[in-house]
Amino acid sequence: MSNNKKYKTVLFESAEELYHDAPCGYVSFSNDGIVYNINQTLLDWLGYEREEILGKKKIFDFFKMGGRLYFETHFFPLIRMQGFANEINFEIQKKDKTSFAALINVKEIKGSKTEENRYRASVFDISDRTKYEQELFNAKIRAEKNAKEKAQFLATISHEIRTPLNGVLGIGNLLAKTPLDSKQKEYVDILRLSSQNLLGLVNNLLDLSKLEAQSVLIEKKPFAIRTLVKTITHTFEIRCKEKGIQLLTQVDSNIPNYIVGDPIKLNQVLTNLVGNAIKFTCDGFVKVFLDLETFHENQLELKFTIQDTGIGIPKNKVASIFEEFAQADNQVSGEPKGTGLGLSISQKILQLHGSEIKVKSKLGHGSKFFFTINYERYTGSKQVKKEIDTNKRKKEKLARSKILIVEDNAINIFVISEYLNDWKIKFDTANNGQQAIEAVKANNYDIVLMDIHMPVIDGFEAASTIRNLNLDKQPVILALSATSRENIQSELDRAGIDDFISKPFGPGDLHMVISNYIITQGERKKNIKKYESINDADNFKNDLEFSQKSFNLTRLVKMANGKPIFLKKFISNTSKAFADYLDEFLQAAELTDSKQISELIHKSTMSTYFIQSDRLIQLLKECQSYFDDKSISETKIKSKIDETIAEFNKIIMGLREIDPNDLIPNEQSRS
Repeated sequence: MSNNKKYKTVLFESAEELYHDAPCGYVSFSNDGIVYNINQTLLDWLGYEREEILGKKKIFDFFKMGGRLYFETHFFPLIRMQGFANEINFEIQKKDKTSFAALINVKEIKGSKTEENRYRASVFDISDRTKYEQELFNAKIRAEKNAKEKAQFLATISHEIRTPLNGVLGIGNLLAKTPLDSKQKEYVDILRLSSQNLLGLVNNLLDLSKLEAQSVLIEKKPFAIRTLVKTITHTFEIRCKEKGIQLLTQVDSNIPNYIVGDPIKLNQVLTNLVGNAIKFTCDGFVKVFLDLETFHENQLELKFTIQDTGIGIPKNKVASIFEEFAQADNQVSGEPKGTGLGLSISQKILQLHGSEIKVKSKLGHGSKFFFTINYERYTGSKQVKKEIDTNKRKKEKLARSKILIVEDNAINIFVISEYLNDWKIKFDTANNGQQAIEAVKANNYDIVLMDIHMPVIDGFEAASTIRNLNLDKQPVILALSATSRENIQSELDRAGIDDFISKPFGPGDLHMVISNYIITQGERKKNIKKYESINDADNFKNDLEFSQKSFNLTRLVKMANGKPIFLKKFISNTSKAFADYLDEFLQAAELTDSKQISELIHKSTMSTYFIQSDRLIQLLKECQSYFDDKSISETKIKSKIDETIAEFNKIIMGLREIDPNDLIPNEQSRS
């Protein structure tokens, strides 16, 4: 044998050895899927002999039912279309019927004119990686569960504290209006201040729990920015006078009077920052600056700056002041330490706005806290002016209104009654939901103040029942609860409750809300939209003509508020989202992985909620159950998978065919 032939023989044997002993599997198959070559590594993983596979087995014979379906309908067509497919997850089934997770890469080998194309695949055993990913996923689930339990615990505690605290604050406010000597006034002031401090602590703990549980949403509504800043500074005027410092404001004249954003959260941040500045300033001033950074096509960026001449912050402590329960070492004598939550909560609120609080400070030379927020210019100024002009008329109507107080707590009834007596408003009382329903049947009330948690019939069921009564005039229903609004918003909507007042509340809070709901006679007649009863919520059917069997766009149309552009964008995004969900479902079906289905159900919750695709959710849950049940036949599983895929396609194609303009009445779309 010549040296050249020997060299080629050695190279061939080396290549064969590398091929068969590679750390990954290699397999080659024909256009019809028949395996014609396979390396020893993959044979060892599968537990087969070579002669059992070559020319006898097809590549998809090593996949489970879901994998075969995915291979035939998506994977193989993709390879034929683009010539390759990279890093696709499959569950590979061994000869002994056990399986392992694998990552597969395939490349198409073009044949000649007389030869068919062939395919080569590399197979990587990712069992260990899958195991680690599962452990990480489980750790994530446990962490989320712990966070939810913590949030629930804090919410429960705050609810239990808020309910009696509402009575303490109410009695304090009522006592302050009675004739008192100097000593009694001092006692009442201490009572009210201590109650407010306790309420602040409870609110901080609740806010922290909601922020950590990521259950806080940024609202968008019009508000008067100058009024908000002025109200905050007025709140601190007495405190500044007592300390002998100036409280100043400077607002850029180019800023519009009304903007669209979340005034409550802005108020919370500014109140925290201004309060801290006053707390750590003994001499000089605290100044609030409001500057217009950018303004383009009704989009504006505002910069808020709170500057003080206080004690300042050491350089090495600036970063730590935003940590929960953290306190700077340098304290002002006579000032309470506080909880150390205000700045942490404010920073988290700003992060929800896509911003952050920045600090410039020098020990002994004061501090400057500043941040920016993007807002929209409010273009409905005529309506705002109209609302301002009607305030006097509303005040007059308030005195002529009649209110029903529905409460099972005697102290709360007493406090609210005293407030209404003070405003000369007529009212009746009821101790539970059943009494409230009977009272509404017998009387024409303008407003019902409805406690949520009551015996006999709770506030939700009572409100829902009232909404379905055949009344000449439906009352405004305002919920009273110590539970946070985010936790019960969907129940409020289903029951037809107009608004929510969080306990504890002061007379100003109550007066503001009920005065905003004094409406003209003749409105809210008996043709008002009927709401489903709480017990039949799951069977609620909407009567709009565009309801579909696979989905219903009622909620989307309501959210669009007469804007076809918004609806078009939302429908387009939803259609794309469901196409992505279909791809994820096919991967989960290929692996018959119930956990992936569970994740998909969770991920798609909001999308399925908005289009009310209840049948799809039911099918996904059935697939999840089938994948977990080893007694279910492959034929039945395949049938359920096919049914689910068909439902996905109905939704995706149905959404693509909808014209948003057809869903909105002409008069609405013109408004």
